[in-house]
Amino acid sequence: MRRLADKYGAHLLDADTMFAELSVTTGPEHWSADGVHPTPAGHAALAEAWLRLVA
Repeated sequence: MRRLADKYGAHLLDADTMFAELSVTTGPEHWSADGVHPTPAGHAALAEAWLRLVA
């Protein structure tokens, strides 16, 4: 995905790294109860990161 984003000049939100960093202090269950689908807090974190990326 990174190569494609670079190739086409697209924004890339590295959610995997973002959630790994967030999980250090709160634990992963805060962001995704099942490890795949974001919790409301996970959705909020994604939305905030996306807004920072495209603003």
